[in-house]
Amino acid sequence: MLPLLEISPPILRTLVFKLLFKEFGKNVFIDYKCYFRYPSKIKIGNNVSINRGCEFYPSRQFKDAYIILEDDAVLGPNVTFFGAGQDPSTPELPDIAATIRVARGAYIGGNSTIRYGVTIGAGAVVAAGSVVTKDVPENTVVGGVPARSIKPRYNKS
Repeated sequence: MLPLLEISPPILRTLVFKLLFKEFGKNVFIDYKCYFRYPSKIKIGNNVSINRGCEFYPSRQFKDAYIILEDDAVLGPNVTFFGAGQDPSTPELPDIAATIRVARGAYIGGNSTIRYGVTIGAGAVVAAGSVVTKDVPENTVVGGVPARSIKPRYNKS
């Protein structure tokens, strides 16, 4: 992002973010040292918290591929989103991309990596240091490399 934003007060940063992002909700907190490649391909809902050092890499090439953080999503520090990559199923390694969606109220722990095409369900929790390559069901805790289901988030009793 723009180096000047790193020393700007939060109110000025918010005004600039509202101009740059595809969508930018109310009561959004973006900590310093975050990086947004192609912010016009990023949608942020209301009451979202993005901790220090998070990085967003959506695809510019694919029109319908976005990174979407729905309302009440929370990101720990140094979470990375890769919205594009190469298809390893062919020798040519063609470019591919797909939308990443973090649904309402989901939490992603620090130092996690989220791959293109993944949806993290509402209320889900991604443990710190995880690599998420597949969809995460709502209200599920996942963790590991690659991330796997650990337990339901809420005890049903």
